[in-house]
Amino acid sequence: MPTAHLTAQAARKNPSLRLGDVNDFAEQHPAFKGKPGAVRALINRADENGLNKHIYRIGRRVLIDLNGAEDWIRGLQASHQK
Repeated sequence: MPTAHLTAQAARKNPSLRLGDVNDFAEQHPAFKGKPGAVRALINRADENGLNKHIYRIGRRVLIDLNGAEDWIRGLQASHQK
């Protein structure tokens, strides 16, 4: 197996933590572009919707694990397709 393939496999198993704020998340996802309030609403209900494991609160600052949040979105899509 080529080394690049092994490296990609390892990266999927243990992705690096990529943190951003509400605006970063909204800018990177077209569905939320210009709608940080929609992202804040998801964060406010994070305990109910499962997003809480991808939210980090440091003092008053709220950061989102961008990789984890993308996986969370994919998981929602997969659960709705069943």
